[in-house]
Amino acid sequence: MEQEMSIPVNHDDFIHDLAYNFYGTRLATCGSDKCIKIWDWNKQTGLWILNESIPAHESSVVKLSWAHPEFGQVLASCSLDRTVKVWMEHESSAKTGGSRWTCVSKIVDSSAVVHSVAFAPEYTNLIIAAASSDGKVRLHSPIEAIRLRNWSISGQIDFVPGGASDSDGPLCLSWCKSRFSSPHMLVVGGSKGNSVKVFQTGPMQPTKLHDIDFYDSYVLDVDWAPTMGRSFHLIATACSDGHVRIYKFWVDPAMSNTSIPDSLFVREHDDSVRNGSRLANPNNGSRRAGGGDYSTGDDSEEEDGDEEEEEEDDDDETDSDGTDSDEDEDDDDDIEESEQDEDGIDTASDDDNITHSNTDSTGDANTSSIRRRKRAQRKPGFKTSTSSESQPAFPRSELVADLVVEPYVPIRRVRWNSTGTLLASSGDDGVARMWRMTVNGTWREIAAITAEKSSTEM
Repeated sequence: MEQEMSIPVNHDDFIHDLAYNFYGTRLATCGSDKCIKIWDWNKQTGLWILNESIPAHESSVVKLSWAHPEFGQVLASCSLDRTVKVWMEHESSAKTGGSRWTCVSKIVDSSAVVHSVAFAPEYTNLIIAAASSDGKVRLHSPIEAIRLRNWSISGQIDFVPGGASDSDGPLCLSWCKSRFSSPHMLVVGGSKGNSVKVFQTGPMQPTKLHDIDFYDSYVLDVDWAPTMGRSFHLIATACSDGHVRIYKFWVDPAMSNTSIPDSLFVREHDDSVRNGSRLANPNNGSRRAGGGDYSTGDDSEEEDGDEEEEEEDDDDETDSDGTDSDEDEDDDDDIEESEQDEDGIDTASDDDNITHSNTDSTGDANTSSIRRRKRAQRKPGFKTSTSSESQPAFPRSELVADLVVEPYVPIRRVRWNSTGTLLASSGDDGVARMWRMTVNGTWREIAAITAEKSSTEM
């Protein structure tokens, strides 16, 4: 049974972000009124009770992040005033007294607006990642793990070589939450180029691991889903063009060839599952709100395999006839030569055809080839990076859903649930939408929640 509850947060301006703690019993909100408000869940009354209202920054507070409870009640915030602040609770002080939460550290390393902040998972130690519009992601670590007063830069990601500015758009990030993933990773999106990339962190400086995708609009948010035993990762992006895109990401390319179905719901009469292939949706192209796409791109490989088996059968039948005459051999040679010519034409890549047929002094062939590859990247099932036999170590990603919200409004936030099976998105239309994958592998909208009313489809 679903239940809705309205929380009178009483912010004096727009609310930019809210964040639950690890246990879901505490809620933090922030907005353009420069304040942070902490709320506690009361089990007896079932209501959220105000713990503290903090005048936090000198400008709008845009993002919040809770540290793991093993480090205490620690909250990080970032603002348009180009600072990151770390807050700690003193349980001995009275609630709503103004002294229960104190700023233990103020980080001023960024020279531009800080749009996103996130604590790393607890198994990577206490680290804050802060993304600013100068095109850099800075990793901050405390010098003293108890006091948390002094923080130093332990690593830096130059997402935009040469730097960026506020006019190039925001920069967002999300950590990989899997304890068993090696190396430790985070996904960063936005800024100049509107691209999404995966970076690996460690004792040395962070390095780029993989390019997920790039867009024609601003990337406003990214979120990395918990793996929960899956052989792949799920990454969601939110853009200003009204699209929510979901990607599969494999760190080890060998895991992308497993025969385990992607859907948790397997139908017994499905021949594709019995044959060890993954579920696939024959419909391609993006779908409107309430629908999605999912394609693994394995159908072509199965068809090629069937053709090869048919050719082998034909060869066996020819050998079994026992005809050794010179005329038959000459005929076979002629047929093989003609087949090779035909295969040479059929197996030529689209780029080669474009280059040979459209080559002129203006270089239109190269431009047409680039545009065709860019259009292909917008379709679900497109593999943004492939690994060949000579390069087995490269990771790869694949667009599995392109969800379009109507009307076309910027999507500001995307968040996965704790199992990575439900995705929530919110945009400028004031609607929070819930997305879930169906038994057929398509992603569809199952609920839409607004401040006035909600509609839910079971």
